[in-house]
Amino acid sequence: MDLGQKIEKLLKLTSMTKVELAKKLGLKDSSVISHWVKNRFKPDRKNLQKLSVAFKKPISYFEEDSNENNSQTENSFEIREGTTTAKSLYELISALPSSKHIGVALEIQGEFFDLPYTFEPEEFLPVMFDAKNKETFALKINSKIACPWAEKGEFALFVSSESVQSGKIALIRYKNRYAIKKLTLDGEDIILSTPNKKIKVSQSEIIIVAKLMAFYRRPY
Repeated sequence: MDLGQKIEKLLKLTSMTKVELAKKLGLKDSSVISHWVKNRFKPDRKNLQKLSVAFKKPISYFEEDSNENNSQTENSFEIREGTTTAKSLYELISALPSSKHIGVALEIQGEFFDLPYTFEPEEFLPVMFDAKNKETFALKINSKIACPWAEKGEFALFVSSESVQSGKIALIRYKNRYAIKKLTLDGEDIILSTPNKKIKVSQSEIIIVAKLMAFYRRPY
């Protein structure tokens, strides 16, 4: 059972509305609860503690199940749009090895970029992550425009995911192109930002493709 299902189940068991839960957690409105239930975003540690108090459950209850099979939402890359581009990106990521050295998918220079439909990585990084069998891949950053948080020549390491915590960096699809942005909830909207730029968009306008794990620079 994923986190969204757990929250939804507890709301039903306690006959509590999302509005009532939002008030208990000190949130401005219930839209954030809706995002959690839909697994669009995940609560941070502070809100997990508040959920624990509100529902009288240990914090561990709201963490990922270790002894259960997670739902498809947690275990697989969900194609939100039936487009060739989205489908091909899934095929691209699925072809990469998980639990092995991470393959470099692309070198990027611009703020928005395209990803190839299929490819065979010619470069692998000597880095391994325990991503719980989710696909991992890297993008090489060749300019600060592409990713202001990284230095030129560094690699952004991603794990495929359809959700990310508010305030975290993710690889997204926006207006049929891809970009690396920090995502922050703002009511029913999402703010896409870099250190020098912010754009407010509707949540329906973006697809979360992967979440950032770390930046990596080759040792010389």
